[in-house]
Amino acid sequence: MATTIITKQHDTKIRFRDTPTIDGVPLTSGDLAGCTLSFLMKGDAKALKQPATINPDATFSYDPVATDVDTVGKYQQEWEVIFPNTKILTFPNNGYNIVKIIADLG
Repeated sequence: MATTIITKQHDTKIRFRDTPTIDGVPLTSGDLAGCTLSFLMKGDAKALKQPATINPDATFSYDPVATDVDTVGKYQQEWEVIFPNTKILTFPNNGYNIVKIIADLG
């Protein structure tokens, strides 16, 4: 399910998280065994693709670095899973998460 995340520019003590589902059914750690994961975010000002973590509970997480959150804007975000057989599946698969980076006052 797509979500909206709002964070302030330069805030790196946040963690992007997601629970991947197909037709509302969460994937299991067995479904994701041997897979690699990327965090993708794209907007008018920038695009990025970074390695992310598949957690033991089959959730996804990514801790941003300073350059990921340095530009104010609205971004589409998704997770890209590459399976051991090289097949690719993105989550959420019914749209995109939205990330809004708002200006800080400092």
